[in-house]
Amino acid sequence: MNYSYLYQTLKAQFSSGVATHSPDGSSLLFSFEQFQSHTCDRSSFHRTSSTFDIEQLDSNPNNDFSYPVIHPNGNDKADGCIILLHGLNERSWEKYLPWAYTLANYTKKPVVLFPIAYHMNRSPMDWKDPRVMNPFVKQRVMNTPQVKDLSIANVALSERLTNKPERFLLSGYQAANDLIELTQLIKAGHHSLFKKGTRVDLFSYSIGSFLAQVVMLAHGEDYFKDSRIFNFCGGSAFADIDGKSKYIMDSLAFDRLHEFYENEINQASNSNSSVKDILNQTALGEAFVSMLSLENFKKRGAQYFSSFKDRISSVVLKKDMVFKPDHVKQVLVGTSIEEWNFDFNYSHVMPFPLLSNKLVNQVNEAFDRLMIKAALLFTN
Repeated sequence: MNYSYLYQTLKAQFSSGVATHSPDGSSLLFSFEQFQSHTCDRSSFHRTSSTFDIEQLDSNPNNDFSYPVIHPNGNDKADGCIILLHGLNERSWEKYLPWAYTLANYTKKPVVLFPIAYHMNRSPMDWKDPRVMNPFVKQRVMNTPQVKDLSIANVALSERLTNKPERFLLSGYQAANDLIELTQLIKAGHHSLFKKGTRVDLFSYSIGSFLAQVVMLAHGEDYFKDSRIFNFCGGSAFADIDGKSKYIMDSLAFDRLHEFYENEINQASNSNSSVKDILNQTALGEAFVSMLSLENFKKRGAQYFSSFKDRISSVVLKKDMVFKPDHVKQVLVGTSIEEWNFDFNYSHVMPFPLLSNKLVNQVNEAFDRLMIKAALLFTN
């Protein structure tokens, strides 16, 4: 099917909030499931003068939210599940609807689009409202004229991470625990769409791959002992991620984040009990530290992921400037990893551009090739 047509059709159906039949007539439906996070630590977010500080957690959608599922129509519960993990600073599922739909269609398994903490519908609507964000862009430029890659799209994340870089760890820890909790619910048969004993697989993209790697390092031998992991445009250590982008974060936030996690994290753990407890007393915290740099990861074992080599497959893109292929290969050594290049203009943020010219067929073929490869992993 034409990728652009699939995108536009699914976008229209999804925005209506109605569970409707899929574009090609196959029996796939949308549904929206509720989730309550149990990992929120309010003491981690001290009030500051920043508009973007989490000052009213009771009205913030981060802890009680819905997540969409694309699944086969019918009354029978499924015995397979794919959870799709998205990229950093994402506020809409639109880009991922064709991905989830095609995976569900090819595998005949429900695909869960699960939001990372403070992303998608777990973040305030104002963070993606240009009229609300524009004054803060102007103020940030006034305060730091040297800032680069600042935009309406990334000012909320940039401001929050600049002010409190430990939020990257704290929100990631919440997201990881939410993912584990959802996995346990599904496996235990406590989810309305799945049978007891359902296998939970992960399709991870960008920072979602980083999250998947942390989870696998911490719990690859228990909660996710039978899971398949498909990485797309992700997989390198934190220090090698170049997140400067008008769609992700500005240069000021990027520099502050890397300075903090490369040089200040140990000191910060002494002054912030939440950070200290996570890093020193949890398997997720230890895994996070292992993924901060290639040097740290090698201390854990350079061949660690190769122990899951039959369950991990990755595709990186030659022109990806955020997760560079060589850096990903250094972490995922010993696993199946392919470097691709496309015959059209693509980027990390938009690997499958919406085109209306003669390159449409190339986009369609590239997208289908990726989905077939992922589906083969998930159906084994």
